[in-house]
Amino acid sequence: MDVELEQRKALIAALGDQFECFEEVPLQHAIFTRRHIRADIIAVPKDERLSSYAFAFEVKLPDRSWDYSRWSNALRQASDYIYGAITPDGPARRYAGRRISAAFMYPSPPLDPEGRLPDKGPYVRPDTSVMVTGVFHMGLHLRVGRAYWEHHKNGQRFRLSLGPNPVWCSQQGFRDQGLNLVAGKRALGSGRIDVSAELDGWGDTLNQQRSQNY
Repeated sequence: MDVELEQRKALIAALGDQFECFEEVPLQHAIFTRRHIRADIIAVPKDERLSSYAFAFEVKLPDRSWDYSRWSNALRQASDYIYGAITPDGPARRYAGRRISAAFMYPSPPLDPEGRLPDKGPYVRPDTSVMVTGVFHMGLHLRVGRAYWEHHKNGQRFRLSLGPNPVWCSQQGFRDQGLNLVAGKRALGSGRIDVSAELDGWGDTLNQQRSQNY
């Protein structure tokens, strides 16, 4: 029985027409290249500024019994997708070779850095909400974030965030800061590198083209 089927359907519906989505997609691991792992959902942005990137989603069935250790294990699993390459033998085969630049947990708990939220939500034990927040703050540096619904004055909107930083919103699209987080250079030691250029040799050229077009 596929217990996560309805969750995956809900996630694909929430992402709407701004992404092309695929279920159960095999990826070649970025480091252990002889190993393949399977992402629950791969979402390819239709925004041309991210025309060579893809996101992975780890779909779970959390409840209020989940403490920080359950969330940290799930986040570790999602981090295995980062920089993995889509393989030519799955449902997203026409995007074979495209690498995963960020991964998101769905559903996700709220960030509660000071333990002051009156409603911790249905996905985290109230006594560990601060520690769970710490897990997702660390996830920012691994490029693993949250996918969640947010109440807004104009109704609900679906969001993707890395730590406290917004990446994408169903009402507004990608934020400039979010574009930099998922497609910009990342820290390596005390410096910064273009991951795509390092792994595939095309990242610098793509970034030059992007700067000319926008």
